[in-house]
Amino acid sequence: MPATDDPLKNLVYDFAPDFAAWFLNVDRATVRRVQPLNVELPARKKWSDTLFRVSLAWPLPTAEPTDILLHVEFQSKDSARPMPWRMVDYLARIAERELDYRHLAHLPLCSAVLYVGDGAGAHDTGDYRLGCPDGGVTLAWRYRVIRLWQMPAEELLALGRPSLMALIGQTQIAAPTQVIPQAVAAIGQLPDPETRSRLFGALIGLMRDEEVLAMTERLMKAIERDPLLNTPFLRRIREEGRAEEREKFTRERERFAQVMVAMRQDVLDVLATRFNPPVMDYRSVESQLSIVTDMNRLRQLLQVAFRATDITEFEAALAG
Repeated sequence: MPATDDPLKNLVYDFAPDFAAWFLNVDRATVRRVQPLNVELPARKKWSDTLFRVSLAWPLPTAEPTDILLHVEFQSKDSARPMPWRMVDYLARIAERELDYRHLAHLPLCSAVLYVGDGAGAHDTGDYRLGCPDGGVTLAWRYRVIRLWQMPAEELLALGRPSLMALIGQTQIAAPTQVIPQAVAAIGQLPDPETRSRLFGALIGLMRDEEVLAMTERLMKAIERDPLLNTPFLRRIREEGRAEEREKFTRERERFAQVMVAMRQDVLDVLATRFNPPVMDYRSVESQLSIVTDMNRLRQLLQVAFRATDITEFEAALAG
């Protein structure tokens, strides 16, 4: 899967604790540490996708941490070899390697396959065994199967982790005007600019639908705009200064006014993107926004524009 392989792997590595909690189906607070391991398997030059050593305080965050091995594969519909046989091969080789080289064979070993693309892994149950006539089990192996293409986008949103929301373009998005603004807003509220940038990049890189991609880019542009609320001029307006200070203040005030205009337009752009309101409704909102002079109020209205279910809900918030 050349289009998604690298973005997926980079995303999982960059935000490994969040993904480890998801793959292991445990609370994020129980994941203490995640260490990537070398994944070249013995006996032949065969590579699995990702292998982590996870320090897990489970079932409670206060429990004594236990180390486990977490193996993750990413797979599209096309696979030269059936995934169950690939997985039993990977798992056996990982166990053998850890026994021979790191003496970690006693660690629990968990595995997951993340399927992307329509139809990928449709018949993979993730639970297999071979028995013998005496009723015993000769070989059994199990791994978690996650089919992103079947997952409702709302299910991913409900996890409440912005790093996982970057996968939303690979899910079933029944209501993009409701789902995408929530994902963009959640990522946009992260305080670290580098983290926001990486997640927005992954969100765009993993988007399948061109129309949803265009909507996402417009919303990202709106939410990433710096409102400049904490510029030095907010302090200087309380000072009595010399002529050069007053000149600086004038420039900053003009700049602030420009930001206000841009923020109002951002609100209108989000509403137009999400709801495509009639011209009369659009002009009414535009007129009411033009008299809003408080930047914090505009920021609140921008968030409402992202989260409202329809234009009427936004208008009610604007009038409130």
